[in-house]
Amino acid sequence: MKLLLLVLLALVAAASRNVLWVIEGTSCDLPWQAALFRGHKFICGGTLVAKNWVVTAAHCYVPGSINVRLGVRTRKDSGGAEQWRRSAKVFKFPAYNETTKDGDLMLLKFLLPVSINNHVQPLPLATGCPVPGRTCQISGWGSTTSPEVTFPEDLHCTKVTVVSEERCRRIYPGSITSNMVCAGESRNRADSCQGDSGGPLMCDGQLQGIVSWGPGVCGDPEKPGVYVNLCKYTRWLEDTMRRN
Repeated sequence: MKLLLLVLLALVAAASRNVLWVIEGTSCDLPWQAALFRGHKFICGGTLVAKNWVVTAAHCYVPGSINVRLGVRTRKDSGGAEQWRRSAKVFKFPAYNETTKDGDLMLLKFLLPVSINNHVQPLPLATGCPVPGRTCQISGWGSTTSPEVTFPEDLHCTKVTVVSEERCRRIYPGSITSNMVCAGESRNRADSCQGDSGGPLMCDGQLQGIVSWGPGVCGDPEKPGVYVNLCKYTRWLEDTMRRN
């Protein structure tokens, strides 16, 4: 599930994952999962973290307002539980580096808050940093095949394991900072992919990371996906939401 051009993905070793997922995964229903649109065009995934705030990736930014959909699992069909909101303000992390993807996070504030119910609920921000070996969940509407692209109608989820920073740096020499965390599965092809960018890495019921980038071909057991290490940005997130 990567959100960017297939041609570009074939040319570069690493690519932004603007779609989520799961080369291996199952259909799921998550009340915090957001879908971001420019008009009617799907852009990225995101995570509801408060009744009027969504966290996503900075590389998902587009000029103008962003439409956010919550409360449904399908990509296109609407249902009785669906809620649409329009962004009123967009806050990219000030030190975001578009080249290295360091600081790849962004906050969206809604014009009107969502109604919290069984279908739409925020996911708490992580209170600590990820632990290597911890099993977490990723989710999104990204491609379920790679390098060819196949976008599912339903939201998909899968389990991945947090990889140590040392191992991650060996896999991607010169590309990993302490603001990033790797997660994948050495035993299967569970991974985020084209179209999954901005979606959640959820560990122990908390938002631990944001889908950011990875190798050009998804689902390589030896090359885990790379996520924003959200614990490094908790203060900025909380301060930005409080002040605005």
